[in-house]
Amino acid sequence: MMSAVSAQAAGRVALVLVAEDYQKMPKSSVGAKRGSEIAEELKQHGFDVIVSPNPSNAIARANLRDFAAKAEGADLAFVALIGHGVSWGGQTFFLTTNTEIGRAADLLSRALSTTNIAQIVGRAQTGGVFFFMTSPSFDSPIEGLDARPQFTSDVPKNAVTVFSSSARIPVSRIDAAAEQAAEAVAKLLQQPSPSLNELIKVVSSGGMGAVFGRVDDVSLAKPAPAPSAIERPVAAVAPQVVSSVQKSEEPDGRLEAERRAREQAEARARDEQLRAERAQAEVLKAQADAKKAQADVEKAQADAERAKQEARRVEAQAQIAAAQAEELRHASVATPVDDAQLGQKQRRLIQQRLRDLGLYTGPIDAIMGPLTREAIMGYQKSRNAAVTGYLTAEQFDALLPKEMQ
Repeated sequence: MMSAVSAQAAGRVALVLVAEDYQKMPKSSVGAKRGSEIAEELKQHGFDVIVSPNPSNAIARANLRDFAAKAEGADLAFVALIGHGVSWGGQTFFLTTNTEIGRAADLLSRALSTTNIAQIVGRAQTGGVFFFMTSPSFDSPIEGLDARPQFTSDVPKNAVTVFSSSARIPVSRIDAAAEQAAEAVAKLLQQPSPSLNELIKVVSSGGMGAVFGRVDDVSLAKPAPAPSAIERPVAAVAPQVVSSVQKSEEPDGRLEAERRAREQAEARARDEQLRAERAQAEVLKAQADAKKAQADVEKAQADAERAKQEARRVEAQAQIAAAQAEELRHASVATPVDDAQLGQKQRRLIQQRLRDLGLYTGPIDAIMGPLTREAIMGYQKSRNAAVTGYLTAEQFDALLPKEMQ
């Protein structure tokens, strides 16, 4: 590092973005009050400071555009970021108070990239980005996000980017490191002659945080005011009369220009906020429509499934009824013929018919004994009928046609 040199107050600009009260996430442990203290101390050291407490994404981007215009060609350009941050794809992002993401790629439009901010401060002679980074929590995990800083892009040669945390600090200690670094910076800036190297050291927690880039050391002490006209040679006083009148008009013009610029920035911020809100409303409507369509599809699928189940139930009941009917048909046994009502001739004919069928081997004696019962059972088996040994009326008629009876 080179020895500290002094930068002129007219060329010192700073932007302080402080996000504490988040809409969709827990509060940041480093409060907006600490950011206001740092901003006030920077003003005491001659910085033209833009302070934005709890900015939305649109307002933060508008403030960053205004700061970029002031940083062009300035001697010193500093950005202090205080609030939640996450890393993805080699970049670290500052989350504004209304940041809401469902996937990592949403960071590109709904958060501020420290890589882009470093390019902005690099437009000055010397620039620095200081991120007092706290760890957010989301309703559901988002793939690819990291709570520790990443910075894989090239850093402008005249700028440095410093994080209060790094991979060396456990995630559980990230918030505490940010709180300690912010408090240390506020105390350092209360000193009459702090330097840029000292600022880098305290923000990075004495080397535990991450530092990307390297710059020459610069004294942050407020430069002494330029000599007044009384202290100049008498000969030089007279020519300055006209210029003094002109300069007296310059502050008014500058104030008016700043007022107009501020009003324009606020108008742009409001417009962007309205556009963002409309876009958000459209997204919510599209999501609601998609959910309704999905619900309709699921209901139709459920109705179709219920219809299929009902059809299967009816079919099963029909099959059961048919099976039961068939079972009853086969299981039903007709009333057998009373042997006592048959004459001697009919009994002999039955025995003869059973012998002709090869089922009866006994004598033709008209006695319905065991041999005759066994033959009748064989006859019933051959007809797939209930085997009882006693002829039904249907079986009797089949065995002895009318003309034989």
